[in-house]
Amino acid sequence: MQPNDIPYSKYRIEWMDILSDSGWATDKEFHRMKLAFPVNEGWLFSKDRYTIKMFASYDKDEDTKELTFGDRTMIPLACVKKMIKIKWWMRLGMLTT
Repeated sequence: MQPNDIPYSKYRIEWMDILSDSGWATDKEFHRMKLAFPVNEGWLFSKDRYTIKMFASYDKDEDTKELTFGDRTMIPLACVKKMIKIKWWMRLGMLTT
């Protein structure tokens, strides 16, 4: 059990993203253009056949216990290279992956 009071697990997502540039470039500059490989860490909100939805911050109402989500990201599943579940004890430095 994670030491938090929300029903979501933490993940590290490594994925591939497009890169675009609306400026002018030479053919050499164009050849050097590379894809981006971002890393997101946060709680996994949902995953289906096409997408992963995650969030990096949340607020829990003291009275209603309702959650609101911030720093939300939706990633196409086809772009995901690696998904690693982050255990709470890994964050404490007790064990590495």
